[in-house]
Amino acid sequence: ESSSTANGGKLKLSGKIQANETTTASIVSHIPGRIEKLYISFTGERVSRGQKIATIYSPNLITAQKELIEANKVKDVQPSLFEATKNKLKYWKITDKQIDEILAENKVKEYFNIYADHSGVVTKRKVSVGDHLMEGGVLFEIQNLNKLWVVFDVYETDLSRIKRGDVVTFTTPSVPNKEFTAGISFIDPVINPKTRAGTARVEITNPKNQLMPEMFVNGMLALGGQKSSSTDQILTIPKAAVLWTGERSVVYVKLPDTEIPSYEFR
Repeated sequence: ESSSTANGGKLKLSGKIQANETTTASIVSHIPGRIEKLYISFTGERVSRGQKIATIYSPNLITAQKELIEANKVKDVQPSLFEATKNKLKYWKITDKQIDEILAENKVKEYFNIYADHSGVVTKRKVSVGDHLMEGGVLFEIQNLNKLWVVFDVYETDLSRIKRGDVVTFTTPSVPNKEFTAGISFIDPVINPKTRAGTARVEITNPKNQLMPEMFVNGMLALGGQKSSSTDQILTIPKAAVLWTGERSVVYVKLPDTEIPSYEFR
């Protein structure tokens, strides 16, 4: 069980690493057809943007290419028809370079490759060779692990003592002799009714891929101490300077650079 315990001016925290939900993506096929080859075969495999991931056979695309080749023969007479057939292929994310190759060879391509739009680690494979995909069908779900979340549980009684920007230093048994530091970026406004704890989240970069989702971590937060970034200065005034008028409280502030001493209330 994750927990938090206060110790003087410090708060001990425990939690675990989670995938950053904002870096989750799906690799989809813009072309309807049948999967002929898959170049990614298992979850956990790393994928780079632009990497070839599958080959697809598409009867729709074959028909569209035939229409393009025929329209190319009469483009001087019917230029709008030629543009329409080109745009039909572009709708399926066929590039100008590929269209030029089809026209130069005057030959229909039976197979087209699908390339990754994002980089990351495959978390789920959604298709197999031979599967038929509709346009927009998902092949893989991927997760970029270069940025991760670290989620700490904080007891209900300690939530009022922390705020965004507070710095947490934490370690994980999976990476011994290494300390990580990050500022709190989000405090969940909802408390778990079973544990009576809320959560505080920090974001951390992971360029060396040392950290992985589900790793347990132990953290330490200095209460009322260091901030992860510059914050507004806190204005303090003598208690006796406050005039309690009932509905509101005011103070008189001396205006600078005036011949006659002047004040305004705030």
